[in-house]
Amino acid sequence: MRTAYQQVTDVSEVPGCLLRLDVRTAVLDIEPLVATWDSSQAVLDSGLQTVVAMIAAVPGVRVLCFATNSDRLPSARLPEAGVRIEYLTSARKPLRTGPYLRWPRPGAVVGDQVATDGLLARRLGYAFVHYRPRRRDMPPGPLLLSAAGDLVRPFFFTSRERN
Repeated sequence: MRTAYQQVTDVSEVPGCLLRLDVRTAVLDIEPLVATWDSSQAVLDSGLQTVVAMIAAVPGVRVLCFATNSDRLPSARLPEAGVRIEYLTSARKPLRTGPYLRWPRPGAVVGDQVATDGLLARRLGYAFVHYRPRRRDMPPGPLLLSAAGDLVRPFFFTSRERN
């Protein structure tokens, strides 16, 4: 089974993508979508406020989940936005799927890594919105993982749509 695939290069493209996919659940990676790698707590908190407002405005989205394999937490409670908001740390993407199974479908995972975010989407039967930051902005670890993901992407995803 292949999973729907769309590619974006700017966070501002994500709401339109979710709208076209008509999702009920959106799972977003934290780094680098919400806050860049190794950024401050203030950057994380500000990014969460911005992204919550942006995604909560997408008609049809009922659950917004932030999922990160790190242990980064917001310093304050996330805003009430008319959608259910979840925040999963140490998410163990793509291995752990339990937390996502009770949320409404269809869904999409939005993230920068095929090996974690993309395979989580595939395991859940969700679309994968592949956020592609500029390579020069990526630290060595994520850059290497991204290059490996580029090699396996054609085996898991149906198209290379660019929005």
